[in-house]
Amino acid sequence: MSRAPLSDPLGTALSWVWALGTAAGLAVAGAMVQAEYSSAQAPLARPSLSADDIPPADSVG
Repeated sequence: MSRAPLSDPLGTALSWVWALGTAAGLAVAGAMVQAEYSSAQAPLARPSLSADDIPPADSVG
C-alpha cells in the first residue's frame, strides 16, 4: 500500500520562502546581537559612578 507523493508546487514554494525567510531573519538577528555586543565592549568616555564617588547624605557641604 504505497502511495505516490502528491506534487504541490505552491506548498513547496511557500515552504522554501518560509525557510529562507527564517534563515535570513536569524542571520539579521545574529548580526544585530553581535553589533550590540561589540559596541558594549568599547571603553566609556567617563567611567560610571561607584559607591565611593557619592558623598554620604549626612556630610556637610
